Formats: sequence, structure tokens, C-alpha cells
Amino acid sequence: MMDPKETNVNKFSQIKKSRYMPGLDGIRAIAVCAVMAYHFGFKWAPGGFLGVGVFFVLSGYLITDILVRQWGNTGQIDLRDFWLRRARRLLPGLFLLLIVVAVWMGLFHFSRFANLWGDWLASFFYVTNWWFIFSDVGYFSHFGQSSPLLHLWSLAVEEQFYLFWPFLLLLGLRFIPKCKWLICAIVLVALISVLDMAFLHQPGLMDTSRVYYGTDTRAFSLLIGAVLALCLSSEKLTGKVTNNKRLRITFDTVGIAGLVILFWMFWQTNQYDTFLYRGGMVIQCLATVAVITAAVHPLTWISRILGCRPLRWLGVRSYGIYLWHYPILVLTFTSSTSGGVQAIFHMIIQIAAVFLIASISWKFIEKPIRYKMKGSIWRKSGRSGGITS
Repeated sequence: MMDPKETNVNKFSQIKKSRYMPGLDGIRAIAVCAVMAYHFGFKWAPGGFLGVGVFFVLSGYLITDILVRQWGNTGQIDLRDFWLRRARRLLPGLFLLLIVVAVWMGLFHFSRFANLWGDWLASFFYVTNWWFIFSDVGYFSHFGQSSPLLHLWSLAVEEQFYLFWPFLLLLGLRFIPKCKWLICAIVLVALISVLDMAFLHQPGLMDTSRVYYGTDTRAFSLLIGAVLALCLSSEKLTGKVTNNKRLRITFDTVGIAGLVILFWMFWQTNQYDTFLYRGGMVIQCLATVAVITAAVHPLTWISRILGCRPLRWLGVRSYGIYLWHYPILVLTFTSSTSGGVQAIFHMIIQIAAVFLIASISWKFIEKPIRYKMKGSIWRKSGRSGGITS
């Protein structure tokens, strides 16, 4: 009988080098803009918070694609290297944010400063989602009184996934002999997560935070992305496959349908819809899968549109934009700007500040550390590194 490890090595042997997929930056841009539109209170985006789910699916896809590629190339997964690269990608921006928020609160919101430490420590250790669950902190509350670190719950869910998923995937690749069996196992776990969300959700309850924050209830989004990576590796779309016109048209059609569904859900749903917690978020995840499927193909119209320069610019900086938009919104909120031209001007200043700070953070903090850029203030020598996610 063939060794399970050999079977999987053969299955994924075609995965060699990673390639840049600009369309995925466009998906990041759409997701972060949807979340910002929701937090800034735009009436046309009551479901903009679903952008977080888009990020989850995309993260599950990219991380699994990277790990499976490494398994195909070497027959193993270097967990230490993976976690170091993740730390180099995520920690610099987060630590800068935590320092700035602590200083800002100490100087300008000292009366709320003492209440920040629990949130601050939970954010530092990436357990924010469970901290807010046990502290009974609602996500869908009035943003003017929210913790400036409330949005970091989603980063906590992703980091918990990054911590455990590589090890679990390694076990699956090593001991499950066929790829389709591994996919079935992941789908089963995702289904359990979906049922968990549906069971815990209580229709009519105004506070859905337990269901919304929980790692267990949100795991299906990341796992759906992982299944896509196993079914459609980014490296499969090369050569003759790429030049298949019928396949391109099919992918474009699927991708357009996915975009339509996503934009409809951003526009027509809200955080209290029972539909979302009883299958709606699964539909959102599948729509995201459809868009990713089209975006990873290098010659589809979807990949070209999503890979345009403005969306790429936003997508590359989406992590920093997500980090900074909520604290800037919460900490510069003033009741005097409740309407009219003054409120619009105030919002424009806030959004401009988000993009400016995110750009500075990317150029001088995140990018130099992530890629170990030569001549940077952080590292005087070294070759480019990092992973695409």
C-alpha cells in the first residue's frame, strides 16, 4: 500500500512557486471598504460588517494554499517558519496601534483609560473575541462609546486559526491518504461550525455577540476557504488551462454572480437578520469563493478589474486600514458633528487620516519588517521574504 505521505506529495506535486494574484488585493479592498462603510454609518451598507467574513474566507484560502504548496515541494510543513512569517506580517502594525491607542487614551480620554487595559491585553494576546464574550461586550452597540479595540476580535479569530490550522492540516496531509477524504473531513468540521452558529443564535435577541465573536461559530468561513485551496490551487491555473476560453468565461460568470450576491448582502442585510445566522453567512462565504475562483485566474475579466491600480493600492494596505479605521472613528467621535456639512467634513478628515496613517505604517513599519528590506531602519541587510496573504 502506498504511503499516505507519498500519495499527498504526488497529489500536490504540481505546486511549485507562488505567484502574485492582483485580483485578491481587489477582494481585500472591497472587504475593507464594506467594513468601513458599515462602521462609518453609511445607510447603503447595513450589511457591510460581512466584509469580515470575506477576509476570513480569503485568509483560509491563502494560508492553506501556501501550506499545501510547501507540502508538495518538500513533503513537510515548516511550522516554525510559518509562524515566524505570520508574526513578521501581523505584529508590527498591531503593536504600533496598541502603543498609539494607549498613549492617546492616557492623554485625551483618561477617564476611560483604566477600562482599556483588559481590552489592550486581550488584543496583545489575540484573544479579544473571547474577552468580549466573557465581558458581555456587544459588538453592535453605539460606536461612539465603544472600545477603540473592539474591531480586533476578527484578528483574534484569524490568529487562532493561524496557530492551530497548520498543525491540523499537517496531520491531515500525513495520515489521510486521499485528498478527497481530507476535503470531506474539513467540510464536516465546517458543517459543525455552521450548525453551532445556527443553534446558538436566538431569533429576536438584540445582542448576537456570542454567535458573532465565537471562534467556533466563525470557523466555517476560514475552513470554506481552505477547502477551495485544496480543490483549486492557485498554481493549477497555468499553461493550457489558463488559455482555455470556455473555462475563463465560466470563471467570469461565476465571479460576477459572486460579486452580485456580496454587494446585495452588503446592501440588503443587517446584523439582526436571523437569515444570516441560519445559513446566510454560508451563502456569503460561497459567494466569496466564487469571486476568489475568478480572481486567481490570471486572464479573467474579474481578475483584471479587481487587479486595477486603485483597488490594488487599497488591498495592499487593507490590514493597516482595518487596524486604524475603528480607533480613529471612535477616538475622534464628537456629538457636535451629528449632521449636516460639518459631519460630512469631519468624516472626510477621519477617512483621510485612516488612509494616511495606514500608508505610513505600511511603508515604514509593516513592509520593511515583512520583507526584511535592505537598508530599512529595522534591518540593514537581508533578502526579501514573507508570504502572500
